[in-house]
Amino acid sequence: MLLDSRETGNTGINKAEKDLKGLVFNIQRYSIHDGPGIRTTVFFKGCPLHCKWCSNPESISLQPEILVREARCNGCRRCIEVCSPGALSLASTGLWLDRKKCDLCLKCIEACWEDAIEVAGQSMTLDEVVDECRRDEPFYHNSGGGVTLSGGEPLLQADFALALLGRCKALGINTALDT
Repeated sequence: MLLDSRETGNTGINKAEKDLKGLVFNIQRYSIHDGPGIRTTVFFKGCPLHCKWCSNPESISLQPEILVREARCNGCRRCIEVCSPGALSLASTGLWLDRKKCDLCLKCIEACWEDAIEVAGQSMTLDEVVDECRRDEPFYHNSGGGVTLSGGEPLLQADFALALLGRCKALGINTALDT
């Protein structure tokens, strides 16, 4: 269900926001299917539902995760050499990650020159997310767009989501919640 703040009139909550952080896995610009006008969609990590038709399975876990893009791997093995717990290996099908062994040290990402390994989910402050969204303000004003919170399930991080909606509304940015 998509809730549009123009319909609900909800401007969020006002609370101590300085240290408030949320786990975000993507901030997508120029979204045209996530509410009216041109929007910036903030994708939250974490969803309790595990729907079979999930469009964003990388958003299900409420923890950061390593993602492997096998098609980008050139087989150089640099990532495997720096992986202390031995979570990475090269199989006949390509690069393989044993998530049970991975300690999220992120050394493999630094070692990979081909961007075959990335992390889904980073802790961001409210100011960091708002600053990213504000970069697209000219698009919002010219198209009737704004910021949409999606996921995962944004309400799993309700304090952060509400503070972000409130901050956007205070800046005159239209908001929507895709839940």
